[in-house]
Amino acid sequence: MESIQINNFKIDDLELLLKPLIHEAVYQAVKEQLIPTTKPTPRLFSREKTADILCVSLPTLHEWTKEGIIDSYRIGGRVLYKEDDILRALSKTNFIPKKGGKSC
Repeated sequence: MESIQINNFKIDDLELLLKPLIHEAVYQAVKEQLIPTTKPTPRLFSREKTADILCVSLPTLHEWTKEGIIDSYRIGGRVLYKEDDILRALSKTNFIPKKGGKSC
C-alpha cells in the first residue's frame, strides 16, 4: 500500500494539487442541480380538460384525433393527451369562429 508523506511539502504545491480536484467536484455538483439527469414526467390531460384548453367540443377533439391533428394515448380505458401535443395542435389549427359553435 502506498503512503503519502507531507514532509517538506509546501502549501503552494498542495494548493496546486487540490484546486483542480475541488473545482471539478463543485462543477459537477452545480451541473447536477441545474441540469437534472432524469426527464420530467409529461403532464397528461383528460379529454374534457384537453377540449377546454383547445376551446373545442368533445366530438371535434375526437375528429382531430382521428385526423392526426393531435395525438392521443390510451392508458387502460382512458384517453389522455400530452401537454406538448396540445400546444402543437394549437399551432397546427386555424381557428375560425363559426355561428353557434363553442366560444371561449
